[in-house]
Amino acid sequence: MPVESLLSPGLKQQFQVRLFNKNGQYLGLAKAEDVKYELKGPGSIDETGKYTTPGPEAGHVAASVSAEVKGLKADAKMRIVPKLNWTFDFDDMQVPITWIGARYRHIPLDFDLFETLRAKDPKAGGLYIYLNTAFTNGGKPTATLDDSVPGRETWTDMLRYFDLDGAQTKPTTVDAAKAIFDPLLETLKAENVVTDWKWDEWSREVGGTTISGPKLTVNQGKREKNGNGVLCKISTIPKGTRSQAWMGQTGYGNYSIQSDVYAISDGTRLADVGLIAQRYTIDLMGEAQQMQIRTWPPVLRMAQSKGLKWEGNTWYTIKLEASTEDGKAILKGKIWKRGEEEPAEWFMEAVDEAPNTIGSPGLYGNAKGVELLYDNLTVTKN
Repeated sequence: MPVESLLSPGLKQQFQVRLFNKNGQYLGLAKAEDVKYELKGPGSIDETGKYTTPGPEAGHVAASVSAEVKGLKADAKMRIVPKLNWTFDFDDMQVPITWIGARYRHIPLDFDLFETLRAKDPKAGGLYIYLNTAFTNGGKPTATLDDSVPGRETWTDMLRYFDLDGAQTKPTTVDAAKAIFDPLLETLKAENVVTDWKWDEWSREVGGTTISGPKLTVNQGKREKNGNGVLCKISTIPKGTRSQAWMGQTGYGNYSIQSDVYAISDGTRLADVGLIAQRYTIDLMGEAQQMQIRTWPPVLRMAQSKGLKWEGNTWYTIKLEASTEDGKAILKGKIWKRGEEEPAEWFMEAVDEAPNTIGSPGLYGNAKGVELLYDNLTVTKN
């Protein structure tokens, strides 16, 4: 213990090992000389279990420490988050490991590649997102899509993503599936996103009847990480398409968060995309065509909304400044098209008479049905 720690550079964390018997009864602390510690990741740990964080030059990193006593082992994890200011451009094609609620719900994408694929065929861009999600969240360079396991119909899930799960549109044979997806896979292969794929057929018994359908196995390619990396909130997770992610300590106050944002549009749907500062959210709302500043969605006690006509498939920059002045929280938001000059005036402002004075920076997004992207994110002291 502690099993999880959130630390800043320059701090030390003393670990202890608690011993229990087979009935779960606490026996006491292990003696330091009986414990063997092992560290994985940056920083250092001594024989007494005192962990020293790396310096601020290490950036946003994670480490783990294991303790062993007479053949018994236990692990603890640490997130090391430097003090403000922060910059993330996602060109390393990684979701920051120290963020909470971000991985799995978000994946890194090469935006230049996405645009190239989408120009050739919008479904090719969608398949890049879908397969990249399968490779990333599956933890291996192979994705298998079939309906052989009840409750895990991954083939039908992919068809639903492309609106091909209807009675009139669903490909039920391998030949029909190949006619739709082989050209898209060839497009991805030309860009080294995938290397090869294999078609097969699955079957299983349901109530004494044999059902079957197409099975697709795809192998990931060796695409170089040389494009414009962005963070993509995916639309295919069953829970979490409308969620928040957190970047650091909860004790921060009086700071600003800014990011380039992009809502992918299929012509009918548009996501909500936002940022969080000091427990306040600025939300660029797609279907409502407005911007809102709020603290808690179920009760909009201090929320302010302002109509805003904005478009999908277009990069914008949004900014939220949070500060506490004279016992009140002052929230200011602005938006402009990426590449244009930042406007001098704030687009909207909200005041909270019962203020949140501290809170972690974060992301908010509602990617139900369509994805949204982040790029060039900064968090800076006011």
